[in-house]
Amino acid sequence: MFTSPDPSVSSPEKNSSTVVDLPFFPVATQKFIILSICSFGIYHAYWHYENWRRIKNRSNEDVSPFWRTFFMPLYGFSLFRRICTTAELEGMPVDLNPYALAAIYLLLNMTPQLPNPWWLINIASFLPMLPIHEAAQRVNTRHVSSNSETINETYSPVNIATIIAGGLFMVFLVSSAFTLE
Repeated sequence: MFTSPDPSVSSPEKNSSTVVDLPFFPVATQKFIILSICSFGIYHAYWHYENWRRIKNRSNEDVSPFWRTFFMPLYGFSLFRRICTTAELEGMPVDLNPYALAAIYLLLNMTPQLPNPWWLINIASFLPMLPIHEAAQRVNTRHVSSNSETINETYSPVNIATIIAGGLFMVFLVSSAFTLE
């Protein structure tokens, strides 16, 4: 039975005057993890926004990357599914359930409301995103040779400042979560 491909998979024609982005936001896994922790989830928002922007540009759908990022724990279901669908359509089997991962992501994003020290579980909210991120990077790897964009493994001065300031603040929060009553 014919099923129409996911609209996020289609890509615009390349010509000499058009630069086409990689299908998904190209960031190295270690950078994704470190900035997710040290930015207290702000990097999640950036990751979501960039992926939705790329999907919108490829598919010409009328989606708002801003609003899908604003409600990212809910739109994670759609984003995670689209990334997995794209990987499968490109011949890369995905042995994960994007809906289960999105549900875990949604639940982890509710944990800051928990009492001390249980709210610290929120630090791990990037974990259900890792398999999805890896699937996106596998798709990107297939497209790197035909694209001028590469996987971003370098740290900008803003990234380094975020790691230092956020890392120190994270150490303070974790230690105070167990010492303050």
